[in-house]
Amino acid sequence: MEAVDALPVHLNRKVAVEDFDLMAVEAENGNKQNGREIVLGRNVHTTCLEVTEPEANDEFTGDKEAYMASVLARYRKNLMERTQHHLGYPYNLDFDYGALGQLQHFSINNLGDPFIESNYGVHSRQFEVGVLDWFARLWEIEKSEYWGYITNCGTEGNLHGILVGREVFPDGILYASRDSHYSVFKAARMYRMDCVKVDCLVSGEIDCADFKVKLLANKDKASNY
Repeated sequence: MEAVDALPVHLNRKVAVEDFDLMAVEAENGNKQNGREIVLGRNVHTTCLEVTEPEANDEFTGDKEAYMASVLARYRKNLMERTQHHLGYPYNLDFDYGALGQLQHFSINNLGDPFIESNYGVHSRQFEVGVLDWFARLWEIEKSEYWGYITNCGTEGNLHGILVGREVFPDGILYASRDSHYSVFKAARMYRMDCVKVDCLVSGEIDCADFKVKLLANKDKASNY
């Protein structure tokens, strides 16, 4: 396996971060192991690349372009290394977007309702609605009986789904297992909703007995969901 070199950082030709490594950073304080410490949620600025504005009469434009090409090449090597050891997220890493390269020069934006024509003509609504129709067929829903849109991620899907529930039942309670995705509880805070956490079994599934107890404790609420 090809080793990944450290990324040097001196984009503005004034600041240099020695021994740059995307996987670990040297700690200024605290315990060290081999002179390095990995601390999640910290040290990001130690490893970031500094963005600088180009000078009006930049004699080093060619050098900077070459340097940026080397930065991107090293970054690509780092991504390849990380991908080979990628664990913990349910992503499909076996894909090839090469056929879509011809579309990267367009500013495509599916703003608004996918079922209503937009005044922004550079869109891909025909593909988005086609995907929605596929899921509707999968769930045996007639085209005239559903609405939806393609989200960018699961968090956005949770936020929108919970928002719809809140609009239908404004006084309802949001029940979620303690092991639910963090975005569920984030949505409850954003929408100022009452949220009840339900215990889970060791298998990870929701504890139906605890769920029943908490439902009965709030049976006088106008609505529960």
